[in-house]
Amino acid sequence: MKQPPVSRRQRESSADATEPRVLSYKELAKEKRHAMYQLAKARRATDPRYLSMLEAVKLQRRAAYQKVMDRRKAEAAEAKAKVKAKRSAHYSRLREPANSELMTLLTWVKANSISAND
Repeated sequence: MKQPPVSRRQRESSADATEPRVLSYKELAKEKRHAMYQLAKARRATDPRYLSMLEAVKLQRRAAYQKVMDRRKAEAAEAKAKVKAKRSAHYSRLREPANSELMTLLTWVKANSISAND
């Protein structure tokens, strides 16, 4: 049965811990860089100035997002109003001949009904 691949770090950690290891300058530098990274990460996690800066960035991002969403909502409402006005104008133009014909009929009926009642 084939064994899963083992990383170099796992091999080194599984080696006898009592036996001192000789590190090359390259490996030593890598370990020091890693240790410094971990230390900086721990400091950032507890630094009040860094945390307040992160909070300010978060608030700015939220404000920018809200501004964009408000603008999009306004644009959508404006587009909807334009479509509604266009549709209204279109239907009023379609109804205009029928309305004028209806008005002539109404005035004729109205004129005749008044004279008939007198």
